[in-house]
Formats: sequence, structure tokens, C-alpha cells
Amino acid sequence: MDRGRADAATVLAAARELRASEDAAAAALLDQAARWADLHPALDAEHAATSYFRGMDTGAPLAGEGTPAVAASCVAELAAALHCSTESGRTLIGHALELRHRLPRLWALVQGARVPAWQARRVASRTISLSRDAAAFVDAQVAAMAGRVGPAQLDRLVTTAVLEYMPTEAEQRRRAAEDSRRFDIWHDQDGSSSGMAAVSGWLDLPDALDLEAAVTAGAAALASSGCTQSLDVRRSRAVGELARHQPALDLLPAGAEPGVADGAPEPPADGSAGRPVPARRVTLYLHLSADALADGGCAPGWVGNTRVPVTAGQVRDWCGQPGTSVTVRPVVDLNRPQGTAGYEVPDRIREQVALRDRTCVFPWCHRPAHPRPLSSASGEDRWSLDCDHVVAFGAGGTTSSDNLAPLCRGHHQLKTHHRWRYRALAAGRYLWTSPSGARYLRDRDGGTSELAAARALRRSAGASAAGPPADRGWSSTTTAPARGGVPPPQQPVSLSPSPRSPEPAPF
Repeated sequence: MDRGRADAATVLAAARELRASEDAAAAALLDQAARWADLHPALDAEHAATSYFRGMDTGAPLAGEGTPAVAASCVAELAAALHCSTESGRTLIGHALELRHRLPRLWALVQGARVPAWQARRVASRTISLSRDAAAFVDAQVAAMAGRVGPAQLDRLVTTAVLEYMPTEAEQRRRAAEDSRRFDIWHDQDGSSSGMAAVSGWLDLPDALDLEAAVTAGAAALASSGCTQSLDVRRSRAVGELARHQPALDLLPAGAEPGVADGAPEPPADGSAGRPVPARRVTLYLHLSADALADGGCAPGWVGNTRVPVTAGQVRDWCGQPGTSVTVRPVVDLNRPQGTAGYEVPDRIREQVALRDRTCVFPWCHRPAHPRPLSSASGEDRWSLDCDHVVAFGAGGTTSSDNLAPLCRGHHQLKTHHRWRYRALAAGRYLWTSPSGARYLRDRDGGTSELAAARALRRSAGASAAGPPADRGWSSTTTAPARGGVPPPQQPVSLSPSPRSPEPAPF
């Protein structure tokens, strides 16, 4: 018993030391991020790094009012060295500058090992949009409690600071809150084969109550019809039924008769004008063998749209649902390059490239490379990333799938204007070189490996097809692959180094 208590005490002591070491390292990393920013000041506003939200450039600086501007070209270099996404690198630098320049009390507590870096960064993320006086108020209040501020209390502090020091902005925020209403369906976040998707939203309270009533009624109707599943499952199914059976919006005033607006065409004579608008067709790219779809087949496949694995049983269930229309399209052969003589990339080649690589191929970037619906009433689809000529078209590169790669707009600009270079070693494998000479291998499965600078990578197609070369040129650190299962096998294609490419072609 004594030995057990002694062992437990030893383990706890070691755990405390490790946590202290981890906190010290996180504080030091914030300091180094701020120093990195000091070494790379922006020459002007045009070349300054800005923050991103949901993949879109907001134009706002990385940190709040009064912090130094940072060169946009330096962010990806630091992020790659830390094995994280460029967005994470922007956030790290922004938090470091926010703490050091606008939250000096909290910065001192972090560097003095009194407040963990993660807690300080949570505060920094909330004060970036505040004025200097409001940020100073939050800094004084948080520092007085030495890291004992919870999320709810932090929200109240920030709200108090805005109301007291930024009254005009407070009113603007209240009005702008109406524009924050949203409804998101996260169909690409589940890396399992469950076939599920997460849903979240921010609605007007009356709309939320109406939706709650409709979902509750739908769940009750399912139970009345004999469904024995749990209430939670019935509620989720009720949402799907709402989507299928309420596809049209009835926006006519109460008691009004349907009519024809001035200048609008007459309704069809067959009376179809009064029918509900049919649900929008959704295309799923399902990759699995014919044997897997047979009765009893269990071989896994993957969904091209969302990059997640799926079981054959799930596909059989989807296809067996009443009202489901199944269309078997020609197979997109990912191993056979397609090309065209001109610079513009046809949709058939864009589709092949997107399905092959599935994400932006920049190190540690996993932004999906696939059609995404626009937030517009037209319902049009667009390609989510740029389609880049690896070897520039003007330098002799071809517009073919073995010379094209998907890049998100920010990383395409880094490659085009900020001395990042890459080459394709094989279909789906890319070797990147940063402005400082660091090299990163982006592999077919979406994982990224950093290469040691001591030895050059063997670039033969055979070595690429066999996997990473087993020599001392490889570092021991490799990231986990992106979610979404293993893509189909690729044929290796060797390409030449890429000079500067022309302007991005929208994916």
C-alpha cells in the first residue's frame, strides 16, 4: 500500500513537472513568435499580414490597434516550421503581438509562469477588436485575477469594456448581430465512416422556436407511425423530413392569392406553378468496388465531396431510401492524365484534379478541393480552390491533370509572389521549398513530412511510387494524414521544377 501511494505520488510529481515544462514552452513559443514578427515588419499596408475567417481574407490586421504590422510572406514560413496550418500561424503571431503590446500585465504573468499561455491567448482572441482603452481595462481586470477568469466571466468583461469605452461600436455591434444569423451543415468534419454530419446555427428566437416546434412535432409523428427509435434519433430524422417535404418557401401574406408580378411570365397552363419547388439535386462521389456494393459486402470506400470514409452498408442504406434517385456516372479515372491545349482548365480536368488530391496541397493545409455551394439564392456551385499549373503554362507547362494541383487562394499567392516553390514528384505527391530553404513533402494521404536539409530527396518516379526514401534526408517528425481514408492508387508522374506561374485560375 505504501509503495502504491509512493508510486502515485511520483507519477503526480512527474505530471506536474511535465505540465510546468509544457506551460514554459508555450510561453517561450509566444515570445519567439513575437520576435519572428519583429524580424519581418511589413513595408507597407499592402504587404501586411491580415487575419482570415472561414478561409476568407478579412483585411483586418493580425492584432489590435497599436500593434506593429507583419509581413504577410513570413507567416507561412513560421507555420510550416511549427508543423501547423498557415491560419494557425497567423493566430499565433496575432496573439503574441496582442499580449505583448496591448495586454502587458497579462504578458508579464505568462512570461513569469503565473498564467498559462493558453488562457492568455483566449483573452487575446477577445481583445483584438477592442480599442486601446478597452483592451487596457480587460488587461487590468484579468491580471488582477491572475488567470482565474472563466469563459463566461471573460465574456462579461469584454462586454463591459465595449459598453464603457466603445459606446458607438457597442450600438453598431448590436445592430450587426442581426447579420450574424447563420445555419451551417458541417458535412466534411466527421472523419469516421458513420455517414453523419454536424449542424449548427444562430437564429432569431421566433424562428428558433418555430423550428423547435416543427422538429418536436415531426419526432412525435414518427413515433405515432410506429418508429421505435430514441427521441434524439427521431428529432434528427424530423429535420431531414422537413428538408425533403418543405423545399419551397410560402412567403405570401396571410389571405393573399398567388398572382403574377408585373413583367413576370404567365404561370404554366398545366398548373405546375402551385407545386412545391423540387429539392436541389445533390451529387455524391462514392468510391468503392462493385463487390463492396453486393449483398454482404463490407469493403470501405470514401465520399469524394467530404473526404470521409464510408462503409458499403451506409451507401446501400442511402440508395435504398424512398425518393432517392441513383445515377451511375462514368468512372473518373484518377490514374489517367487528361489534358487540353489551352491555358483554361476544363471542368472535367478540374474534377479529376480535385478528386485526386482532395485538398489544397500546401504543407499542413486541408482545405477541401471540391465543388462548394455559394451562399446565394441561385444555388450555383463553384470550385473551392485555385487550379495551379505546377510548371507554369508560359514556361512550357501543359494544362493537364499531371501538371495541375489544387491550391487555396492564400497559398497560391504565396507560391506566385513570395518565393515558395514546389514540384510534383508523382500524382498526389508534392515537394515544397520555403523561402529559407526548408523542404516539406506533401503526400497522397494529405500528410506532410519535413525533410532534413542535409541530403536531397531522390526524385525518381520509382522512388516516389515506393514511398518516402529511406535515408537520412527524412526527419523523424511526420504529421498524421488528413481525415478521409486512403485515396485510390496513383500512377507516378515525374515533373520538372516550377518557375513562377501566371495568375490563379479559379478552381
